[in-house]
Amino acid sequence: MIRTVVCEKEGCSGSRFHIVTDNNEIVLTCDQCKSENKYDISYYDFIMLSNCSKCNNDTFKVFKDTDRDGVYATCTECGAVPEKVYIDPDGAQVSYEGKLLNDIKDTLHLVEQRMCNLEVKVQDIERGQGMLEQSLAYINRYLIDRD
Repeated sequence: MIRTVVCEKEGCSGSRFHIVTDNNEIVLTCDQCKSENKYDISYYDFIMLSNCSKCNNDTFKVFKDTDRDGVYATCTECGAVPEKVYIDPDGAQVSYEGKLLNDIKDTLHLVEQRMCNLEVKVQDIERGQGMLEQSLAYINRYLIDRD
C-alpha cells in the first residue's frame, strides 16, 4: 500500500519536503518545520537529486510503499519526479540509457555463457551417443559371432 509521508515531528502535519540523498539514505526536510526524516534507499540503482526533472522545483510530496519499502516523490508544482542519476556497477555516474546498455550487455553475456554451457553438454551427449553406438556394434558382433 502506498502512503503519503507526513512529517514525524509532533505538532507538524507537513507533507511537502526538500530531498537530499546521502549515503544510501534519502533525507527529507519538512518544508514547514525544517525537521529531518531519513529513509533507506540502498536498494535503488539511482540517486534522487533535489530538483524536479521538469520545472526545477525543489519541494516534493513523498510516498512510501509499505509492501515493497519503496520511496517515491512527485513535484508539488508539476507532479513530475525528481531528477535521477544512475550508478553503474563500477560506481561511475551514467545516464539512464547507459545504465540500460550495461544491463543489456550483462544479460547478453549471461545468455552467451548459457549457450556455451549448452554446447558443451551437447558435445558430451554426442560423445556418449558415439560410445553407445560402438558398444551396440560390439554386442551385435559378439552375438553374430557366437551363433
